[in-house]
This record gives sequence, C-alpha cells and structure tokens, in this order.
Amino acid sequence: MNKNFIRLNTNDNYFSFGNFCRVVKEVSENKYFVQTDLFEIMFDTEDVADSTVNNYCTGFRPINIKYKNYYRDLFDSYKTNKKVFTSIISNIVDLLNDDTFSYSTKTIRMINEDKKLYRVCERLYSISKNDSDVSNLLSSELLNCLNNGDLYTFIVSTLNYVILEKKQPIYIEENINNLIEKSIYDTNISMKDIQEFIQIQLNSSIWSLRAFKQLASKGNPFACFEMASMEYNGIITGKPRYDKAYEYYMTAAKYNHPVATWAIGYLYYNGNVGTKSKRDLMLAVKYFNKARKLKCSNAFNSFGIIYLNGTIPHIKKNKQKAIEMFEEAISLGNIYAYNNLGSIYEKDKDHEKAIECYTISAENGDSWANNQLGEFYRKGIFVKKDLKKAFEYYDKSSDSTQFTMCPWAYYNLAKYFYSTGCIEIGVKKDLNKAAELLQYIENKLPESIVELINVYQELYKETSNDFYLDKLNFYKTKNKKA
Repeated sequence: MNKNFIRLNTNDNYFSFGNFCRVVKEVSENKYFVQTDLFEIMFDTEDVADSTVNNYCTGFRPINIKYKNYYRDLFDSYKTNKKVFTSIISNIVDLLNDDTFSYSTKTIRMINEDKKLYRVCERLYSISKNDSDVSNLLSSELLNCLNNGDLYTFIVSTLNYVILEKKQPIYIEENINNLIEKSIYDTNISMKDIQEFIQIQLNSSIWSLRAFKQLASKGNPFACFEMASMEYNGIITGKPRYDKAYEYYMTAAKYNHPVATWAIGYLYYNGNVGTKSKRDLMLAVKYFNKARKLKCSNAFNSFGIIYLNGTIPHIKKNKQKAIEMFEEAISLGNIYAYNNLGSIYEKDKDHEKAIECYTISAENGDSWANNQLGEFYRKGIFVKKDLKKAFEYYDKSSDSTQFTMCPWAYYNLAKYFYSTGCIEIGVKKDLNKAAELLQYIENKLPESIVELINVYQELYKETSNDFYLDKLNFYKTKNKKA
C-alpha cells in the first residue's frame, strides 16, 4: 500500500526546511529567486539537481546525510566561534534584497538590522508556534531573539532545527496516530473513546450538551471532562455545581485523564469540595502528584504555587523548587506558569526576565499578563511610559472569556482612558462607554462601584437626566452595603 506524505512547504503548520525556503522566497524581492539558489548558498554546493532540492523542500525525502554532516560540523565550530554562520546568513540577506552580485560577508550587527530578514523571522516564529513538535523552550528562545533584535541567533537556531532535528518525510496516517498515541500513552483512554467524542463534535448541534451528557453517562472520559468543566464554570444551571463537577472529573480520572486528575486535586486544594482540612489538602497533593506523573502541566504549576507560598502544612517554602516546577510546567505548554515565574522575577527586581515571561503569556492570549503589561506601560514601570501600548494591552486583556478575563483591564480602560479621554493617542472621552465597562465587572471588582459613582455623577451633572441620577443613587446604596 502506498503511503501518503505530508507536504512540508505548503502551509504554516510545520517548522520545516521547506517552509524556511518558502518564507525566504516570499519575502525576497528577487524575481528570479529559485529554491536551488538558496540551497546552494546554505550548503556551499553547486552540484545538486533542482528535483532533489524540491524533494527536500516538499519533505518527500530526508535531507541527505552529507548535507546534515556539513551542518553538524558548523554547529561544532559554532560552540567556540559564534561568527561561523555569518557568511551563509549574509548571502541569504543578499538574496532577500536582490543583491545577487554582493555576496560579501556582513557583520552580525548588519545582519540584525536587515528589515527583510526581520520579516522572515516574524513569519518563521509564527510557524514555529503552530508545529506541535517544536518545544516551548525553542519557541521561547526564538521569541526572545525576535524581541531583542538578535536575528542572527534566530536564524542559527532555526537552521539547527529544520536541518538537523525536524523529521521528514512524515506520513499522514503515521503522523496522526503518533500524535494521538503520544497524548494518551500513559492513560487508560481508548481510541474508541476518542472516536466517539470526535463524532459528537462533528455531527451534533452547536450546543452539544444533550449529546455530551448522554456520552458521559456511558463513562466516556472526554465527555465527562467537558461536563465537569461546564458544571465547574456554571454553564449548565447558571451557577457552579462543584459536587457535580467532582463526580464527572472522578469518572474521567479513572481513565487517567491528566487534567481531570489534576482538577480533583484543585477542587480539594481550593475548598470547592471538602473543608480544606489537613486530610483534604493531603488528597489535593495526592491527585496533583498523580497528575504530575501523567505529565499534566497544571500539576507542575500547582506544585510551584505550593512551594512558593507554603500552603500545604508538610511542604516547606522553597523558591528554587517553585521555579523548577514552573519551568517544567512551561516546558509542557502551561501559560499560567509564565505569569507565576514572571511574578518571582518581578519581586526579585529582575525586570527584564519578568517582562519576558509576561510578554510570552500575553502573546498566547492570557488576560492577566496583558493587563500587567498595560500597567507597566501606563505607569512607566521597568519600561518607558507609553499610553498607546498601555491601551492596546488593556484592550487585548479585555478581549477574553468571562472565565479567564482579568477584571482590572475593564477598570483600567474605563478609569484611565474613557472617563477622561486620552487625546494624545486618539481616545475620546466617553462616559457611557466607561459605565458599560465598569458595569460588566461590578460584581467581580468592588473598586468598580466607586468608579461607577464618579461616572454617573459626572453624567448627571452634564445632562440633568434622571436616568443617571437613579443610577447614581443605586450605586451609592450598593457601595454602602458592600
């Protein structure tokens, strides 16, 4: 039976040699650019057929061992001589800028200042985030290079991965099975469980609650996990039912579902079930430990918090151990661990590392991290004051689900921008907009009530409208009861 290959240069899903060549070609101004030219530059050869290069780029053939050995030798030299790649990358820069007659070795500084190469690195970083084979460590390293303008190191790290580490060819069926088997290897979850759950996702209505509930009643771990999460967040009845969530998580945990196992520990740790007694906290640790063995990133993050704060009686505070746990959680893809690690660096006055952690978290959509960066730029803490950036980070933070949003983002947008206006960045004063934002968080953030009083007081002064007076009196009364 013929095997079907995955093309590694037709979309942004694979951080591959083919996509490296494709991105360089697309950014280049050279009309006569062919991928063989780039290959010859990269491997210092003129004796290669176009068809061979095409097979390497599409991923239909593994890169020949002699070319890989050429790069292994380069990387051995790179350990003692960081400039060893300047000639290759200089020629890539020339090809990008259609300077085909130059091919002169540039300094690393000149390479880092090239705008076309920066666009290439931006594109490649986005691709690296889409490839499940790329470790968080490498992705973070690439982002750090991008933020620091170190394009030279970015390209060196990229070449190391796409030439020496990225597997090719990849067969379609093999790739899918490997991904699934790698994910469920230590669990008792079967392929049938996965198939049944996916079937609901594909064939049920947009709200699949009935179908999920029915499948959960049969013990499907994925359906049980979905039901548990909906119960925990109060989606089903309008308010959380932790006892129901616990039951569903327990069923999923029997199959060694990693996150469900962690969630049981979290329910005990957080006091959602039990009374946070010594026994309950010991049960939390038990489930966290089990989830950690199942490689659940949340479990490592939770242990980091425990070591940092000393919240479990028999576990002593240990900041270094906390850092190790957060780093392990990050390596498994946990975004919240970046926030926790960033907070440690911030308290230690290592502002550069703190901002680096928050930025990675923010770029992955975390609401709290976006708000934190907004605070830094609004106040000029650790960075140059920049109200435009502050507004943008607050705005990104507010664009989050009600379960993950940071309410301070709404507060900050209302108080520091819409209540007063900010002409220098083009934000007009809009008291009604400020009131709308504050009302959204009035039951989450007590400070918003005080600000609503100020907003409605000003609106009433400006308009003498009784509607605003009623609102003003309502929030004054609510504030007294608080």
